[in-house]
Amino acid sequence: MESNKMAKPSLSKVRSTWSPGTSFDKSEFKRQTLMIVDDYQSNLDALEALFGFEYNVVLYDNAKDALDYILKEEVDLILLDVDMPTMDGYEACRELKSNELTAHIPIIFVTAADSPDDEEKGLLLGAADYVVKPLNFAILRVRVRNQMELIHYRKKLEILSYVDGLTGAANRRQLDTMLLQHYAATVRYGHQMALMMIDIDNFKLYNDCYGHIQGDECLKQVAEKIISVKRRETDVVGRYGGEEFAVVLPDTDLEGALVVANKILDRIRALRIVHENNKPFDIVTVSIGLAIFEADHVDHQEQSLDDFVRLADQQLYAAKHSGKNRVNYLKSEAKLAHKIKVM
Repeated sequence: MESNKMAKPSLSKVRSTWSPGTSFDKSEFKRQTLMIVDDYQSNLDALEALFGFEYNVVLYDNAKDALDYILKEEVDLILLDVDMPTMDGYEACRELKSNELTAHIPIIFVTAADSPDDEEKGLLLGAADYVVKPLNFAILRVRVRNQMELIHYRKKLEILSYVDGLTGAANRRQLDTMLLQHYAATVRYGHQMALMMIDIDNFKLYNDCYGHIQGDECLKQVAEKIISVKRRETDVVGRYGGEEFAVVLPDTDLEGALVVANKILDRIRALRIVHENNKPFDIVTVSIGLAIFEADHVDHQEQSLDDFVRLADQQLYAAKHSGKNRVNYLKSEAKLAHKIKVM
């Protein structure tokens, strides 16, 4: 970084009416990440002091390294200088907006380039805002806050679009999408994955006896316990339909999947939800069908994703007819069913 450049004004000389005691109530927000890209250290220091208490601030003095970081880590908003060596802000913005992985990230240009043509160029490239130096810190802070709130609510809407409203598990569309993605990755890299189909035993009788309001509460409690067993962010728990759930476990073998399945059984039993019509258990239980897909042992042209789901569903059916409250499993390449009773 060139410390002897004098043409660009330093942020250390800008007007400021902002006081560190000023705060905004963002208790419901996850701490968001703000990236600041400027080739003057004094500017980076000043902006970090301004925003560091409110956001996770990431600093870069050049656009190329900043772009590398963005491709690997989540960034919510970028404050981007225009006049930088090697790659200027306009070029960086153009590159970000042309990549589908980064096109959604809002950019605010913070620059001394103050002509209307410069501002028009930045906005036409897709920037969300254009702020000219010298800066008023209070105004800049409000502009950043407004963008961060828009990002927060956009993410909230995205979550609502793929979450089942009653149980908090993934909805059917999101479940199908994630299952397809994990299946394709398993085939591509020669790994293995597990799929569980889970059904609440005698749930129709539960609804008939206790009513739909209590039935909904039962669904929520069961879903919560299934979700609580997730070990990694890549694991997926979804509501398949009605009282049926599915769990997708990428990079998981039979032994690991059985550990998860038995935890699910145990945690749902531990709820001790009374179910007088679920003989002989008298509490809410679930049955689990488990299939293991091993990419190295299967002809993928002969066994599709639908076939894999069908195998797990068949094992669920077998668990139901073997007495419920248990897991049945099948390793897909062996074509042989096994049963384990876990009482």
